[in-house]
Amino acid sequence: ISASKKIIKKTNLTIKQGVRFRENSSLYSKLFSDLKIKSKYNQYFSFAIGYRFSNDWNKQLELSQKNRFYSDIYYKDRYKKKFLFDARVRLQTQGNIEGYAATFRHKSAMTYNIPKTKLEPSVALEYFLPFESMLIDKLRYTIGLSHPITKDLDVELVYRIQQEFYANNPQTLFIFEGKLAYNF
Repeated sequence: ISASKKIIKKTNLTIKQGVRFRENSSLYSKLFSDLKIKSKYNQYFSFAIGYRFSNDWNKQLELSQKNRFYSDIYYKDRYKKKFLFDARVRLQTQGNIEGYAATFRHKSAMTYNIPKTKLEPSVALEYFLPFESMLIDKLRYTIGLSHPITKDLDVELVYRIQQEFYANNPQTLFIFEGKLAYNF
């Protein structure tokens, strides 16, 4: 769930609360709160900084708390009024008192506005590049479908496959996600 509010000209404050489950939604995986300030530079580029606090549970149900600090650069462009190309470059550092790790992330997405309807299907690809190894250690493939409920409220359903690389037991996760976003 997220809420976004314009705080000054071309600048929005977004608050997001999320929960992730595993084992067919029977166990908590992550509970997080995210705060982001995003400023639009021009019709194509935006910049953001943000902070996320999360409670993460491992497979043994041990809890760890993490902080994430990040900065983003966004590029957005329309093609023939029906296609929207969106790219995000993120530099993040995440960890806790035991240590922090920096990661470079890049996400590219394409959204299509179906004629005579408000449905918007999308596809996206994101990779994670940790600074310590400089090898892509995670890929995310995403398909989604969004629809406005009201002028200020949108709903989106997403299916994502996440693959890990260069781990002792690399995981492939199959993720179903529901989003509710309010802009006021």
